[in-house]
Amino acid sequence: MTGLLATARGRILLPILLLFVFPDPVFARERNEDIYGKWVIKAEIGMGAVTSLSDQQARRIIGKPLLISAEKFEFNGRTCTNPRYERSQEETVSHFDMAWRADVKKDIDIPLPNPIISVDAECNYLYVIGKDRLMIAEENVFFEAVRVNKGSKRALR
Repeated sequence: MTGLLATARGRILLPILLLFVFPDPVFARERNEDIYGKWVIKAEIGMGAVTSLSDQQARRIIGKPLLISAEKFEFNGRTCTNPRYERSQEETVSHFDMAWRADVKKDIDIPLPNPIISVDAECNYLYVIGKDRLMIAEENVFFEAVRVNKGSKRALR
């Protein structure tokens, strides 16, 4: 009976211990494969009701790189290490109205999927808007980013 109990405990405790030993589980990497890699800002595509960026500052962001990996998020001179990339699925119109005071039909120049996947990268918010396309919010201005290469977390070191 003791051997059976120890085996049952082991089956329960082993996965929990593995999470502490390997904090970056395979399923987390796979969940974020759609955002990991090197990106470049293609265009400004809209803004919320209030922003602190001037038109000139926003234009300077176009062409800048965006690097996303499990270890770091780098964009516009900032680096966040070990971001969690918390995801949520949002109803597009109400989310942009409540979070950004933006009317997606008037304030954003491209059609957005509904629902939309929102990713809190801790430095910025990302939105998955298509295959190899992201929208990034920077000081309440929205930019379209396109993938330069599909990289694994190792490729970005």
